[in-house]
Amino acid sequence: MSTPSATPATPNARMTLTMICATMAGAIPLVTLVLWFVLAADDGIGEFPAGWPPLVVLAAAAGAYTVCEFAGFRTPPLEYSNRPAAEVATESWRRFTASTFTRFAVCEAVFLLSVTLSFVAGSYWITLIGAALALPLFFWEAWPSDRNIRRFAAALEAKGTPSYLTGPYQDSVRP
Repeated sequence: MSTPSATPATPNARMTLTMICATMAGAIPLVTLVLWFVLAADDGIGEFPAGWPPLVVLAAAAGAYTVCEFAGFRTPPLEYSNRPAAEVATESWRRFTASTFTRFAVCEAVFLLSVTLSFVAGSYWITLIGAALALPLFFWEAWPSDRNIRRFAAALEAKGTPSYLTGPYQDSVRP
């Protein structure tokens, strides 16, 4: 006989990961605002910089997108075992969380590069470009959305073992 689990771990894990991601994403606008006082306080936003710094940031964003799309959702598939569904779900969420942090780091690297180049070029525009590229990239690639959960679940379930990332699980109960 099979009964639904009373409190599956997945909704709590998703909610926790979403709160952590929201906090991490909030750092980008905050740092952008702080850098306004460092780079743009004297002459305002200034002229758009000519030359290579904006192109480097754009190339970094394209590279980050490529890495996240083609490598960010790869993981070894789950092996079949007799473990309870709750343990499998916990392992799946642990692996998804680790992958999310890795993809976030790749997306944030675009912003951090733009901050460095802002000081090299002496232009606040570079920081704005980095933030404008890094935030949507983060929300597309690293936010724990249904799209990203389904993509990672597909990689985990490649050998046919359910990961329980996309829905509740049921535990077997024997009388």
